[in-house]
Amino acid sequence: HSATLAPDNRYVYVADLGLDKLNIFEIDTKNSTVKPASTPYASVSPGSGPRHFTFHPNGKYAYLVEELTSTVATFSRNSKTGALTMIQDNVKTLPDDFTDKNTSADIHIDPSGKFLYQSNRGYNALAIFAIGNDGKLTKVGDQPTEGKTPRNFLIDPKGEFVFVAHQDSDNITIFKRDQKTGKLTYTGQSIKVPAPVCIIMAAR
Repeated sequence: HSATLAPDNRYVYVADLGLDKLNIFEIDTKNSTVKPASTPYASVSPGSGPRHFTFHPNGKYAYLVEELTSTVATFSRNSKTGALTMIQDNVKTLPDDFTDKNTSADIHIDPSGKFLYQSNRGYNALAIFAIGNDGKLTKVGDQPTEGKTPRNFLIDPKGEFVFVAHQDSDNITIFKRDQKTGKLTYTGQSIKVPAPVCIIMAAR
C-alpha cells in the first residue's frame, strides 16, 4: 500500500496490505537499485492490513497503521541491518464502546517525538498516543475531526497545527496542538476542497 524511506535513506519499507507484511529493501544509491535486506520483512497479525508507516525522529522506533483492525503496531529498528522487531502489537485506536464500521488510514508523529496520531475513518477522529522513552504507546485521547472520512492529515514542522483532509465531506479542518499534552483544539477553520486525500506542506 505504501513505501517509506528510513531517515538514513539506506532502507525502504513497503507495507503489503494483502500479505500482512512490511517488506524491507536495502537501497544502493550509486546504482539506483534496491534489493531485499538481510532481514527481508517483518510480519504482523493476520488480517490486520498494513497501510502506512512512520519513523520516530530518533530513528530507533517505527509505527505501522493496521487498517483493517483499526490498530497500530510498534517496532524497534536495527539501523545497521534495517531489521524490525515488534514491541507492541494490535494497540487499539478506537474507544471500547465504538462498534460501527471503521478503517484506519494515516499516521504521524509530532516533531518532538512525544506524541503519535492516527486517523480513523468511520469514527472520524484522530487517535492520540503518548510515546514513552521505550518507544511504546499509551493512548491519551481521541479528537473528532469535524468531517467525514479523515484519510490523510499533516502536522506542521513546528508542531503547532494539524490539518486534516476529509475525502467524503470535501473539507480540510485545522486544529491547534497543545505541545505539552498532545491534545487538539478545533480552530473553527474548515476549507472546502473536493475529495482531499493527501496534504503536503511546500517548502518556502
